[in-house]
Amino acid sequence: MLVRKIIIALMAVAFAWNSAPVFAAAEPDVIYFNGRIATLDATGTTVEAVAVTDGKFSAVGTSDAMKKLAGPATQMIDLSGKSVVPGLIDGHTHPVEAVRMKEKWVDARFPGVSSVRQALENVSARVKITPKGEWICAAASSSSENKFVEKRLPNKKELDTVAPENPVVFLNGTHAAVVNTLALQKMGVTKGVTRLKHGGIILTDDKGEPTGDLIEAEGDVPDSPTEEELVRYFSKDIPELWNQNGFTSVLGITNAQTLPALNKVATSGAVPTLRYTAPVWTDPAGKLLPEDLATLAISKSADSAWFRTGGIKVWIDGEPDARTGAVYEPYLGKFPGDFPGGKGILNSTQEKADQLAAHTDGAGLMSLFHCSADHSTDIGLNAYEKLLKAGPRKNILRLEHFGDFMMTKEELRRAVAMDIKVSVQPAWLTNLAKSNYENLGKERANTSFRFREMIDAGLEPSGGTDVTGIYLVNLNPFLHIWAAVTRHSDMGIFQPEQAITVLEALKMWTIWAAKAMGEADVKGSIEPGKYADMTVLSEDIFTMEKEGLKDVQVLKTIVGGNVVYQAAQ
Repeated sequence: MLVRKIIIALMAVAFAWNSAPVFAAAEPDVIYFNGRIATLDATGTTVEAVAVTDGKFSAVGTSDAMKKLAGPATQMIDLSGKSVVPGLIDGHTHPVEAVRMKEKWVDARFPGVSSVRQALENVSARVKITPKGEWICAAASSSSENKFVEKRLPNKKELDTVAPENPVVFLNGTHAAVVNTLALQKMGVTKGVTRLKHGGIILTDDKGEPTGDLIEAEGDVPDSPTEEELVRYFSKDIPELWNQNGFTSVLGITNAQTLPALNKVATSGAVPTLRYTAPVWTDPAGKLLPEDLATLAISKSADSAWFRTGGIKVWIDGEPDARTGAVYEPYLGKFPGDFPGGKGILNSTQEKADQLAAHTDGAGLMSLFHCSADHSTDIGLNAYEKLLKAGPRKNILRLEHFGDFMMTKEELRRAVAMDIKVSVQPAWLTNLAKSNYENLGKERANTSFRFREMIDAGLEPSGGTDVTGIYLVNLNPFLHIWAAVTRHSDMGIFQPEQAITVLEALKMWTIWAAKAMGEADVKGSIEPGKYADMTVLSEDIFTMEKEGLKDVQVLKTIVGGNVVYQAAQ
């Protein structure tokens, strides 16, 4: 047996293409052959087959070479000539919220719901089957005030009319909301109160009466899943939903209250099908972070191949789609839910951002700053610059949604110079380009979604769906790839000169996402020693017509060498 193991190891070295990896001595558990496999290794190798041992790639090469490694117990799987890419990584998403909204919330999402009238009808229908006094939550798309035919949101009075005996929260994306009178009462809001418990802002009229408009109140929405529901989400619903879209890993941002359930799943001994890196947010301004950030870590007894502590996410501002992104110059026009002054909102001062960056990195955790507009991005960059001047960083420093809505050349230069990792959401071109123009005007909006410029400057942007349940369609990674490559948007072809290649777009969802998570040594490409994660596609995305990219289907999702999702035949 020892001789056989040595022979197998020598054969793997002889037949593998490129590099000189370390191979497992044991015979492979499974060999996938007869495929067109884009490894995304340093030389861009394409191979026919891979061998998997103990959940990791042990060799790559030709089908004939890999077959010679097989032992009596090796499983042989024919890829039938299909195109295969490294397992896709969702580099910024909110799985708990997505499953919750999909399962429980009233649907008020554009374009399926195109008007205030229709949205109110949907809330009214839910009232009829909801006991009096119970909360009703509705999910509407970001910038619904731009998208609904009435060019506004439902107001407090209208929600009172359709739901006089139920508290109602009507989310306009995740950064703004309208609530009815009973909801205000349940939240303890009275005349003159302008802040909620977890930092949400209450807008008032000139007499100090609450208007029903809330800003950055996501931490105060009273819809908390039970631990039993959360265990189901983490163990079943989230993996199933992400696996069927080709994802093998997620950077799943969650709140601290979900950690007990996540740790319960992580230490249950069950075999997972999705790798979960879990940054934590506690409230928009980071005010409720504990002094000891170790209390927010994933259990040490969990297998780090599947569950990892991700770091701390802090909202420096809101987002331009909700007119809450912190801008230097006011938004165009005026809406009832605008923050006074019309320049959005800063959840964090520069001093607070400096403290949070130092506190998080000092604990050896990844720092994730949500900065969506010009003012907030400068605050995030300033905080990181101060941190780096004080000494070497201990972990990755990130800016979430960098350049999605606004990006100055100086901000890009600084991000590259400091090696800041950035997360982008290309499919927002199809959801939010038009409203960005309406909110910011042509000059500022033209600085958005400039992926070609980012990459040429040296950034390697990580793709993230940022799915919260608001835009469920954005869970399709090929919608993002299509948008980044073709520049299709909800206002036509948007800045075609900013188009990137299919290979670059794929890297956003594989190796660049892995780098932005600090996990490129174990995932993001198909190379011996890395986790055996792959996604099998219906088309060869490198040779097909670009217009069809959004319609590419996932045929198989493979995690740790095991098929965890297979499309119906």
